[in-house]
Amino acid sequence: MDKEIQNKRIEQYLEESEAEFDRILEECERKRHGKMVRWTSLAVIAAAACIGLVLWLAPIRPDTGNQLTPVQIAEGIQQMMLMDIGEIDSIVATPADSYAILTAHLKDGNTCSFILKCNGEDGTTSLFAYTNNQ
Repeated sequence: MDKEIQNKRIEQYLEESEAEFDRILEECERKRHGKMVRWTSLAVIAAAACIGLVLWLAPIRPDTGNQLTPVQIAEGIQQMMLMDIGEIDSIVATPADSYAILTAHLKDGNTCSFILKCNGEDGTTSLFAYTNNQ
């Protein structure tokens, strides 16, 4: 009889151990599944952010190649400062695609306007005198 009780206890212990093992395995599987869901969500968010960044940085319209760069505008302003048009108080540049209107405000209250135009793919610029009749 003692042997029978011992066998029942062993069997009960094995059943409890099996149940505990299954519970631990199920918990690990849930954790792994949760991590996979989190990593997948993070990857989707990162991909969406990358797509948004690319769309934000990409130009809305194709580059014509004739657009003035800030360096070209600065060179046009430098050309204006070398001209003998009077004492310059300030220069305002209003860019628009392949040209910019450069307006010099002189210390005597007068203004002089010039058109800075990009000549094409070679990147050269031309500065033309301009009078606004308004």
